[in-house]
Amino acid sequence: MTLVNSSAPTRPRDIAAALTLWLPFMAVVVTWLLWIDRLPGVLPRQWGRDGAVSSTMPTWGMAVIALVVSLGAASLATYWLRERGAPNRRQAYLGLGLAAGLSSSLWLTTAGITVAAGAAEPKMGAWVLLTFAACGYGLLSFLIAQKWVTPATVTELPETTAATATADPAATWTKVVTSPVMATIGGLIVLGGAIGIAAQLRDEGLTGTAAASAMAVAIVVLILTVTLLFVQVRVSVDHRGLRVVSRLLGIRLKQVPLDQVESAFAETVSPFHSGGWGYRLTGGRSAVVMRGGPALVVNLRRGNQFAVTVDDPQGAAALLTGLRAANPTAH
Repeated sequence: MTLVNSSAPTRPRDIAAALTLWLPFMAVVVTWLLWIDRLPGVLPRQWGRDGAVSSTMPTWGMAVIALVVSLGAASLATYWLRERGAPNRRQAYLGLGLAAGLSSSLWLTTAGITVAAGAAEPKMGAWVLLTFAACGYGLLSFLIAQKWVTPATVTELPETTAATATADPAATWTKVVTSPVMATIGGLIVLGGAIGIAAQLRDEGLTGTAAASAMAVAIVVLILTVTLLFVQVRVSVDHRGLRVVSRLLGIRLKQVPLDQVESAFAETVSPFHSGGWGYRLTGGRSAVVMRGGPALVVNLRRGNQFAVTVDDPQGAAALLTGLRAANPTAH
C-alpha cells in the first residue's frame, strides 16, 4: 500500500496561474505611464441612456483604485502559493481574478476611450463588453492551477500481461487531466473575442450591424466551446471499457468498449509529433493530446489505435488487460 497525492503543494502550474494575476496590474501600470500626458483631470464614470457622460471622477482616483485592487489581487495570489493554501488555491484564484479583471478593465476601457476620443466626448458603446468579459478573468488562473487531490491510500497494480491478467469486474480507474495550453488558449479567445466584437461595434453602438455582430459572437462561442472540450478531461476504465469525457462540458470525446480492446500499453506522446493539442487524427491512429508525457495507448480489434495522455497509464493498461482477460465475451 502506498500513500499517494497527485498534487504537490506548489507546482509550476500553480506559479504560472499566480503570474497570470499579475498581468492586470502590469497593464494598468503600463497604460498609466503611456497615457499620463494625454489624460484629462477627470474621467467618465457613468453614461446616460442617450450615451452622454452623466458623472465623472478624478483620473488619479480611478487609477489608484485600479492599481490597489489589481496589486492586492496579485499579491494575495502569490501569498497563496504557500503549502497550506494548496487545497483552496484554485477557488481563491477565481475570486482574485474577478477583482483584478474587473478593476483593470474599468480603467483600461474608460481611460482608453478617453484618450482615443481626444477633444470629443468619450463614448463607451460596445466597449462595455470588455468589462463583462474581464469578470471571468479568474477562470484562466483557476484552470491553470493544479487541482488539489486529497491523499489517498491505493494499492499498487502489479505489472500485468495479456496471458496472466485478471481483474475484479467491479474495479475502476479514473484520472482527471488538465491542459494548461488549452486553458491559456481559451482565456485568450475570450479576451480577443470581446475586444474584436467591441472594436467592430465601436462606431455603431450596441444596435448597429446586428447580423455581423451575431456572426462574430457565434464564431467566438464556437471556437471557445471547442477549446473548453479539451481544457480538462476525465479518463476512466471499468467493465465497460475506456471512456474519455470533457469534464467542463460533460461531452463524451471517446469510448472504447471492452470487447473492442485488442491490447493496451503505455508510451510517451509529444504534441509536436502528434500534430498538436486536442483531438488528433493521423492515419489509423486517433488521440486526445492534453500535454506531452505518458499516455495510455489502446490497440483496437478493427486495426486502429487510440491514445490519451494521462498520469499513470500503466495502471489503466493493466486494468484494461485484466478486465479483458476476465471477461470471456471480450475475446
